[in-house]
Amino acid sequence: MSAVRTRVEAMPPGHTKTEAEAWISWAAATVERLDPLNTPPRLPDIPKPQADELKPLLGHWSPYGPTC
Repeated sequence: MSAVRTRVEAMPPGHTKTEAEAWISWAAATVERLDPLNTPPRLPDIPKPQADELKPLLGHWSPYGPTC
């Protein structure tokens, strides 16, 4: 990004330079917004599985525990 800024600073004043500066501002804001390191990492909230959700994965086993 610094190379683009340097190039734009060297441009003569005018419409093209103004558009390039606007694009640089947009690009910098987009990078800032999308950078995952701008917020602290955290583990996802994982809900405790319910018995009905486990049934398809357990085959003939009961999600409620062993039966005698």
